[in-house]
Amino acid sequence: MEQQGARGGQDLVSQAIRDVLNGRISRRAFVRRATILGLSGGAIGAVIAACGGETPAGPTGAPGTGAAPTGAGGGYDPMRYAGERVRIAIVDGERDELGLRDKIPEIKEQMGIDVDLTTMALGALLESNNQNLRAPESAFDVMHVLGFSVAGTVGADLFTEITDWVADPERTPEDYDLEDFPAGQLEYTGYFDVETGSYGGDKLYLIPGVHSGSCIMFYRQDLFDAAGLSVPTTWEEYLAAAEALTTDEVAGNAMIGANDVSLFLVDWYTRFITMGGQLTSGDKNDQTLNTNFTSDPAVRALQHMIDCLPYAPSAVTSYGFTESLDAFASGRVAMMVFWSTIGGSLYDPEASTVSDAVGDALVPADSGQTPQAIRGGWGLGIPKNLPDRNKDVAWHFLTYLTSKEFEKYQVGTYQTDPNRASTFIDPELVTQLPHLPVAGEAAESARILEIANIPEVFEIVGAAAREFNLALTGTQDATTACQKVQEASEAILRTGGHLA
Repeated sequence: MEQQGARGGQDLVSQAIRDVLNGRISRRAFVRRATILGLSGGAIGAVIAACGGETPAGPTGAPGTGAAPTGAGGGYDPMRYAGERVRIAIVDGERDELGLRDKIPEIKEQMGIDVDLTTMALGALLESNNQNLRAPESAFDVMHVLGFSVAGTVGADLFTEITDWVADPERTPEDYDLEDFPAGQLEYTGYFDVETGSYGGDKLYLIPGVHSGSCIMFYRQDLFDAAGLSVPTTWEEYLAAAEALTTDEVAGNAMIGANDVSLFLVDWYTRFITMGGQLTSGDKNDQTLNTNFTSDPAVRALQHMIDCLPYAPSAVTSYGFTESLDAFASGRVAMMVFWSTIGGSLYDPEASTVSDAVGDALVPADSGQTPQAIRGGWGLGIPKNLPDRNKDVAWHFLTYLTSKEFEKYQVGTYQTDPNRASTFIDPELVTQLPHLPVAGEAAESARILEIANIPEVFEIVGAAAREFNLALTGTQDATTACQKVQEASEAILRTGGHLA
C-alpha cells in the first residue's frame, strides 16, 4: 500500500509538471500542489527551473550588471532624477534596511540618486511618522508604514495617492507588475478607502514593502521522525505532540509568552481565529463596534496556551520573539508558531544549529476551520505634505526598492519574507529557504486584524497582552483575563468614539 501511495503521489506530481508545461496551471499553483504532496523545497525549485522558471536578475535590469530596473520602453528613464536626493525612514530591528543600505552606492551609480537612510525603533518610527505627516512639510520623502498604523495615517488622508502613477509608462518600468503583489497584501498595505476608513478600495496609497508575512509553524523534522509523529494539523494534535516531544534537553513547544504585542498577534490570535473566533462585531461608523474577548474561542485560545506551558521552556513567560527564535535555533525547542519573516533565519547554518532539520507547515486549526494567521507587514508611502518634485523623485526611487530584482536580493541575503507572489516561488530562493512556498500560502490566506482599522488598535492589543501574560504566569485564569480585556477594550472603544 505504501508503494502504491508513493506511485500515486509521483503520478500527481508528474501530472502537475505537465500542467505547468502546457500552461494549464501557473507555477504558483504547482508549488501549492507539490507542497501538499510533500515535495521538498529544493525539489520544487528544481522542477520549476526544469519547467522554464526564470531566475530574476539581480537588482539591475540585466543579470549581474547592477543596473536599475529599466523596463522595455514607455519612456521610463532610470536616470531621470540624477542629482536628486531621497530621504527615507525605515524601522530598525527587522532587517528591512539592510538590503537598501547595501545598494545605496548602486542606486547612486545607476539612478544618479543619493539616498539618506534613517532607521528607528518601532515606537520612535510611528511617532516620527505621525509628527512629520502633520507638519507643514515632512522631513522624509518615503515612510515605512506598519499595517496596523495605516488607518491612522493613510486614513487621515496624509499620504499621496499613487494609483495613476503605477500605470504611467514614463513614471514606472514596464515590467513593474503591480499584480504580482498578492491581493490581500495590497488590500492591507496598498489600497485604502479614506471615506469609510476601511482597508481596500480602488485608491492606491502604499506599496507593500520591505517585508510582508504571516505566521507559520516551524518544527524539528528530525525529532518528529524519531518519535514517529505526524506534523500536527489541529490544536489538539499540537498539544499532544508538545507533550510527546518534551525531554530533559528539548521543550516540546515554545510561544511568545511575555507581555509583548506578539503574544497577542502570533500565539493568541492564531489560535483564536483557527478555533472559529471573530474579534469584532458591529461597525465603528455607527458607534456599534465591539470586541468578543469573552467568547468561547477567545477563552479557549488562551487556555490552550496555558495548557502548553508544561511542555515549554521554563522561562517562556518572559519570551519575546527574539528569545523564542534563539531557543529554537539552538536546538532547545521542537516546534512553535512564529512570524515567517523572522523564522527564515532558522535555515541559515551560521545562525542556527538545526538549519538542516527545520520543517515548516501551515498553522494548526480546529476541524472545519481554515489554517490561517494574522496578516503582517509594512507599506512604503509618500507623504502628502511634500513638494511635487520630492514626490516624483520618491516614487522613482520606490520603483527600485519595491522591484522584483531588489526583493530577491533582500530576501536571499537577509531571509525576510517577500511581498511579491513570484518571489515566494523563485527556484533559487526556495532552495535556500524551503519555507517560502508555505509562507506564501500563509500570506495569501492571512486575516487582517479586525481592529486594525482604528487608531486605538495598539491600546487594545497592549491591554490584551498584559492580561494574557498574567494568565500565563498563573496570576489569573483564562476566563478572568479575557473578561478584563473585554472591559478594557470597551472603554477604549468608547473613548475613541467607536462604541456608544
